[in-house]
Amino acid sequence: MAQNIVTVDLPVLGTTTCHRALLPALRGALADLVAANLAHLVASFEGCFNPRTIAGSTQLSRHAWGAAVDINFSVNPTGTTTVQDPRLVAIFERWGFGSGDFWLVPDSGHFEY
Repeated sequence: MAQNIVTVDLPVLGTTTCHRALLPALRGALADLVAANLAHLVASFEGCFNPRTIAGSTQLSRHAWGAAVDINFSVNPTGTTTVQDPRLVAIFERWGFGSGDFWLVPDSGHFEY
């Protein structure tokens, strides 16, 4: 953990704790949002690193590795139809993040690197 989980200040999100390997992509996605005047699409940021299991299982969550971010989760809870703006999703996907939008159990507020 000491070697890979870091805390940094990021545009749009503020102080964030994540795996160091995803930071270039996360910075890139956020910079693209700012450049496109779309930073307002991030209404809430619920975090990245969180040492826990996937809800309802014993399997480690991608958050336990610091390899996932939750954005606008408060209005996109697990199991509901997405209300994420497709422009936000497209930018994050372009930077290598997979969206939980179309999972068997949708998790639209969740982006995995």
